[in-house]
Amino acid sequence: GGPGSSSVWMHLGMLGPRRVLSGDVDSLLPPPHRLADNEFSLLDKSDLVFIDPVSTGFSRPGPDEDPKQFHTVEADVESVGDFIRLFVSRYDRWLSPKFLIGESYGTTRAAGLAGYLQDRHGLYLNGLMLISSILNFQTARFTVGNDLPYVLFLPTFTATAWYHDKLPPDLQADRRRALSEVESFAATEYTLALMRGAKLSQEARAATVEKLAR
Repeated sequence: GGPGSSSVWMHLGMLGPRRVLSGDVDSLLPPPHRLADNEFSLLDKSDLVFIDPVSTGFSRPGPDEDPKQFHTVEADVESVGDFIRLFVSRYDRWLSPKFLIGESYGTTRAAGLAGYLQDRHGLYLNGLMLISSILNFQTARFTVGNDLPYVLFLPTFTATAWYHDKLPPDLQADRRRALSEVESFAATEYTLALMRGAKLSQEARAATVEKLAR
């Protein structure tokens, strides 16, 4: 994830044979955290290899190597991809099924790796697992001139408001109906209002704001 995060969260938070007992989102436990056997580990189904990209976790560039040369999207993919090629060669695993799991920025990395491994090394993956995926950063950057996140995040904001009992009674009563209504609003009226920008009439703006405020 990150970029800049090691694989420790995938290891001790999800897939490894032991996991950190940190509590849940709304009831996090204070440190020091304990370790427990992980009933959700995939170790009984597959070998697990956790890769720390250069400058994260235990991974560092070699002596006299400038770490910045690894800090671009392309160089990051190439260094991780070359490691994978070396690993499967050294341990004779070319014929083994191979799956990549990425989380957050790791999904961007995994998608890039799939093409790089195939094109550069002739190494074909059996599958990708993308967790908390982001493949198009325009969908998540709330910046001037980029209206897409405002449209795409609205259903999630609505679901969050429903969870915390913050919606008006008619929407709070039925989560599915509330999400269906807001998805339709986001994809039509709200999108058109954002696209019109300063050309939107005061009446249309007021009507859109009133619906959005619900």
